[in-house]
Amino acid sequence: MQPSILRHLRPLLAATVAALLIACGASEPPPRSPLADPTSEGTVVVGVPSPLPTFPAATGTPGIPGPLNPDDERLAGAAIDALAEWLGVPATAFTGITVESIEWPNACIGIERPGYACAEVVTPGWKVTLVTFGGAATYYVHADQEGRLAWAPLMDAPREVASVDVAGGRIALVPLAGSDEMGSEVVVVPGSRLDVALADLRPGDRTHIGIAPSPQPAGGPAPVVWLVMAEG
Repeated sequence: MQPSILRHLRPLLAATVAALLIACGASEPPPRSPLADPTSEGTVVVGVPSPLPTFPAATGTPGIPGPLNPDDERLAGAAIDALAEWLGVPATAFTGITVESIEWPNACIGIERPGYACAEVVTPGWKVTLVTFGGAATYYVHADQEGRLAWAPLMDAPREVASVDVAGGRIALVPLAGSDEMGSEVVVVPGSRLDVALADLRPGDRTHIGIAPSPQPAGGPAPVVWLVMAEG
């Protein structure tokens, strides 16, 4: 090919390559990792499916179980799908559903982790309560009007790490004297939010852990909702 022809073709080839790169980048799905960093606003968004759903204002009666209106039903369906993904269980495991309209006190929509700041702004949204296994396990999913969903722990407490099974995704905790509702072992699930990589946890590390009930009918280690390193 003549050099003069190449000079004319170079701009066209460069534009074609750039267009292909932009198209390929646009087709890649957003990150779905439940271990991604929190948003710059401090909202804890845990394992949110992509793309994010958006919800119209709910009109149901706050806190009263019963038939859901279409808006609440759509929100409940999104919460069920998200929680099933976070726990790694089928969506059909969840039966009882309550949707409650709430004004969250800050941008973290009721999911506040130690060491993470939240924008102090009242945030309208909802709390979805999901019950499974005949009422043996209760889970909470929080939402705001922008469609962000977050998994709320049933309880949280500071705990010391005894040992870590990286392959099995399990963390043994130093037993507490007296009553220990959390138990001496927790398990990492797809929706667990970890402040430190599991392989980097060491015996003696001080952590603060939020947990949910086990999705297994016979019980078992509590799923980790979030884990952050404790100060000191």
